[in-house]
Amino acid sequence: MTTKQMDQKQIINYRQFSWLTASLLTGGGLVSIQQVLLRINSMDAWMSYILPTLYVIALCYIFSQMVRRFPGKNLFEVTKIVFGGVIGTIVNLILLLHLWLILVRDLSSVGMFVGITLLPNTPEEIIILLFSSLLLYYGKTSVEVLARVNDLMFPFFVLLILSSPLMLTNEVDNFLLLPTMAGNIKNFLSSNTLSLGWYGDIFVMGAFLHTLWESKQVHSAMRHGVFLATLLLCIFLVLEVLVLGPNMAGNFLYPNYNLVQQIHITDFLDRMDLIILSIWFPVTACEVILIYLAFITGIASLVKQRDYSSINTPVVLLLVLTTLLSFRSTSEVFSFGNYSSPVIVLSYQPVLFLLLWLFALRHPVKQAIKSPMQDVQKQKDPSQVSETDGKREGAPDGAETSEKSEKQGSKSKGKRNPKSQPNPAPAIFHPFTLRAWQVSSNILLLLCLASICVGLRMSKYHSSVGVACALTYGFCTIVVVLSSYMELFTAKQIRKDQ
Repeated sequence: MTTKQMDQKQIINYRQFSWLTASLLTGGGLVSIQQVLLRINSMDAWMSYILPTLYVIALCYIFSQMVRRFPGKNLFEVTKIVFGGVIGTIVNLILLLHLWLILVRDLSSVGMFVGITLLPNTPEEIIILLFSSLLLYYGKTSVEVLARVNDLMFPFFVLLILSSPLMLTNEVDNFLLLPTMAGNIKNFLSSNTLSLGWYGDIFVMGAFLHTLWESKQVHSAMRHGVFLATLLLCIFLVLEVLVLGPNMAGNFLYPNYNLVQQIHITDFLDRMDLIILSIWFPVTACEVILIYLAFITGIASLVKQRDYSSINTPVVLLLVLTTLLSFRSTSEVFSFGNYSSPVIVLSYQPVLFLLLWLFALRHPVKQAIKSPMQDVQKQKDPSQVSETDGKREGAPDGAETSEKSEKQGSKSKGKRNPKSQPNPAPAIFHPFTLRAWQVSSNILLLLCLASICVGLRMSKYHSSVGVACALTYGFCTIVVVLSSYMELFTAKQIRKDQ
């Protein structure tokens, strides 16, 4: 497979990019970190994602600026351009080391989760080998194939989580959330720091920046994926407290799995957890495969290539060996994933991406490259094909063709595309521009942070203030997902109009 063929295969749209971002953050965060958050922040563990969300939103802006100044380049290629060949290679090796640690962590976590909950009599080595066969298969394809698989499963995953409060209605005890926001600032900062270790995996999406073509759409897609992932994770934490209680959920090894085991719809649907795992596991698998594709993309970039098919098999074998030799027990996996990940992220990521952004400002803003999908659509457009055929068969009068093109151009400017998707927002919000939606999302995010600050300070004296601030936080978390979706919709409409 040539580099040109590989580039043509790596084309995804912005919705797929957004859903891959959400799968990246939710797939790993649901396996191990939540029990620790419940131990630290008890019934207020649902506040543990606000500061990591702010950090990731800043990285989304930096990535959008990379696409703006280096269209058609991924994170590893941009690093070499900005820092130079030698320093850029060293930085890429640091990123690859982090990706390798993430893969070892996630492969071990998934293997132990399956071994403990589903296949207790199966050796962990066999489970990891079977899962590695997925990496071997998808390593021969591209991120476009993974994005299509994620398109099939992620909507069901979202519907599953959104319907979980309804399915667990008979198990909910509202008093388990009280007193709301009664913790201290220290526990709040500690839980958010641990969550930052998992949210720091967002740099994986930088390996696929070359699959997109507009900085505004990249920015909106990543923001929507981050906000959606935060909402889903918060819903799970709230349900764990409401159903299991903070103490019991904090002592469970996999509180999410114990939560879905409490779903009893009827007498003959007693094992709903198996149905839910059939949806949950593919999303987690997509998360691990996405990280693996970023890993082999980075390795191929060291030799200035994008075709990673030749290194796929040896890299998978290396990952299997290192994963099996890395940890001796489940506690070591949890300790590494929960407590080492924040240290790794904070040790280099903030400084690296800040320098990358500052050095990138020296490079001029370039015109966005036209997506190859547009060229394919133009070639497949029957109206354009018939017009060109008519021009070839008739007399090639230059004046007539220019007049026809001018008339068609004026008509296309005057008429709106009939196939364009209608605006899903209420009529009062139709005049909102992309900038207006972005500002509204930022305001809602700041309101979430402000409600937490006010609640932590005042709930000790007035419990009703804590409840009001918690409701404000929940409302803003839901609305910001809708606002970010409108960002993505408006950005796509701007792209179509162009």
